[in-house]
Amino acid sequence: MVKFAAFVALIVGVAVAVLLSGLNLPTYLAILVLVCAVGADSLTTWLCTRKRGREGNPIVAVLFKRLGFKGTLVLWWTIWMMIIWFRILPAPESVQTAIAVAYWCVPVNNLIVLRRLTLRARVC
Repeated sequence: MVKFAAFVALIVGVAVAVLLSGLNLPTYLAILVLVCAVGADSLTTWLCTRKRGREGNPIVAVLFKRLGFKGTLVLWWTIWMMIIWFRILPAPESVQTAIAVAYWCVPVNNLIVLRRLTLRARVC
């Protein structure tokens, strides 16, 4: 749980850094960057679970147990589309940009985990 909290703090830190940098992407581009990040998160999570990795988000981990990967994926994308439509689209471009850039921490972390899992499989 401590690792998860530290990871959430990292994401918030990246979002704050983006806000302070003054970077503003147009809405369509920020949403595209975010949707690509969510897609990359889904793909890398799937690859990690195929290599016997585990989900680090405790809420999503419970959903995996109850709904399976495909059911969780459908629910996850539905929730993200609702968040984008109702919360992110009305937000200022600076906030949209910060969320879109910061969310890329998730698939990047998944790639690091995937690399470790791949290396561990080669050793065993």
